[in-house]
Amino acid sequence: MTELAALAAGTDAAQSLQAHRGFLYDSDRTVALARLLEESPEDFGAVGAIVLGADEVHLVPGPSGRFAEHLRADGLECIDGLQRLRVIAEACAVMDPSKLAEAIVKLEILVGTERERARRLHDTADRFVNLRTAQDRLVRCPNITRLMNANWERGSFDPRRGMTSSPHGLSYSMVEVTRALACFSGPGPRLAHEASTAEGLETLWSDQASASYRVLFHPYMEPVGIVRAVEAWREAHKALESLPLSRRSCGHGHLIKYAPEIICWEALRFLPHGELHSPASIYRWDEAISTSVRGATLAAADRLIACYESLFPKSHHYVTKAPQLSLWECLVD
Repeated sequence: MTELAALAAGTDAAQSLQAHRGFLYDSDRTVALARLLEESPEDFGAVGAIVLGADEVHLVPGPSGRFAEHLRADGLECIDGLQRLRVIAEACAVMDPSKLAEAIVKLEILVGTERERARRLHDTADRFVNLRTAQDRLVRCPNITRLMNANWERGSFDPRRGMTSSPHGLSYSMVEVTRALACFSGPGPRLAHEASTAEGLETLWSDQASASYRVLFHPYMEPVGIVRAVEAWREAHKALESLPLSRRSCGHGHLIKYAPEIICWEALRFLPHGELHSPASIYRWDEAISTSVRGATLAAADRLIACYESLFPKSHHYVTKAPQLSLWECLVD
């Protein structure tokens, strides 16, 4: 490990090893890789490899002359894996050597035509690899797996596609499902706020151990609860979209345009959240969604916009102010 670290110890390692990029020390992936080496060194080499090219490779015999104890590679280049090399180099300076020794690294050293082939393929590898996303990894969640295997009657559920009832029937994307469930969370609008942006969804889906994730995707989810939540959420959005453009894009009415989820969250307060996933609920969900959500949404919009104006009468930076969680919390207090 220390020999590998020495290859990338200098600040000019990328140049000397002819790597594509320098050390991306502050990228999220590099930071996560360094944390993995520190916290779970035995897992460090489970995925990914360091691929080196060399002009020549020689076996160096030990003192007895009978067995090779070392490998000498001349004319090294880093075809792939510089980030791993630099993470190892930095870890050598701060980690306990015995802890670092637990790490296993996959290393390839290629020469001749294999070196040329590896260089050519690694240079274009990004064209052939579809990286997994946080949404893809939702299939590993046992609570979502349970939901996938539940009885959806004429439909099915998959977090990569959402819910579908038939080729030409209803369909709910995972974005809609998450935002709808967030609108049934409480007591405050924090989760609705987190789910309101693409970045927030990525963060939420990425950490399945977080309290936020467990509030939305728990062991008691039922297909009927997903359907109720999304139908109510869609009806609330439909009500907001029916408002005149002048109402949605004028003054503090920009709250509708830039922060619709706070209005939907507030509007759906009247529904019995504790019964959302209960198949035995006697509450008339279909009737309430079709007849009451629209009125509740329009009333919530009027109420929150008026509150927004009273709190910040001279606000003009709606595009940045309206989406702020601090504002949402003020509006519903």
